[in-house]
Amino acid sequence: MVIQLNLGKYLKQHDISAYRLVQEARGQVAATTVYDLARGPAERVNLRTVSQLLEALSRVRGQKVAYTEIFEEVADTATEPAAPPTLEQLLAQVPVQDPTQFKKFRYSGKGKRVDISGGPSIVEMISEGRDR
Repeated sequence: MVIQLNLGKYLKQHDISAYRLVQEARGQVAATTVYDLARGPAERVNLRTVSQLLEALSRVRGQKVAYTEIFEEVADTATEPAAPPTLEQLLAQVPVQDPTQFKKFRYSGKGKRVDISGGPSIVEMISEGRDR
């Protein structure tokens, strides 16, 4: 069982604008909080905020508003976590590449040429490192 605050639904049912509630709750609840709660169901909310909203709603409506009027019970949608994808599923997501579309490197002949002759060979470098 999951219980959620659905202020927007309550406001719609009683033809109260979120702006009107903001004006009534001024100084107690931040305007952004009221608008956020009116926009969609909240998963978490401070109980002091709920209390202050109920007081403001009671003043707007001219009668006491119970907490049961702004909360609703919804079916628990928590399910088992999905199994990780198989290798085949992952490979199916990889785009197929066309080798004919690859860029080809062509040496233009411009620029400085580097002379690598005269330096130590790989064998010399490896044997030098073994002596250390």
